[in-house]
Amino acid sequence: MIPPAARAVVKVCSTLLLAVGLTSAGNPDDDPPPADEPIVVSIDRLTSIKYVEGKKLPSWVRDLDGKRIKIEGYMALGTLEGVKTFELVPEACECGRAKVQHFIDVTLEEGLTTFRPGRIELEGVFRAGALEEDGFVVSIFRLEIQSLDE
Repeated sequence: MIPPAARAVVKVCSTLLLAVGLTSAGNPDDDPPPADEPIVVSIDRLTSIKYVEGKKLPSWVRDLDGKRIKIEGYMALGTLEGVKTFELVPEACECGRAKVQHFIDVTLEEGLTTFRPGRIELEGVFRAGALEEDGFVVSIFRLEIQSLDE
């Protein structure tokens, strides 16, 4: 049996941990920014969700669909130069598509890609949901940006 005092300490600690988790940077559960400001999203949090085909994405991810976001990450190794799309990943050493939730497909409205080896910050319209090609889910996160020169 747990003494009442110990239960109270556990409850306070649990409440503090929950509060810290909900107020961390890039948490879409925070109060929304003004309408003209993008929502800052953590790529680590976004790409660490558990995706199961046919199941709904977490509500906080679905709530970002169609919204303007700001996110930081790295161009995936092997990004082609001179095209309109690339994959944004959380770590510089990531390449290839381990799982469909581990990257964000980025499309440029203007200009073409030039590989950038360092961390980059992007702002654009986010899309969440399964995108299928030939019966396979090829993407669940997409970001449409103006250009890489913003």
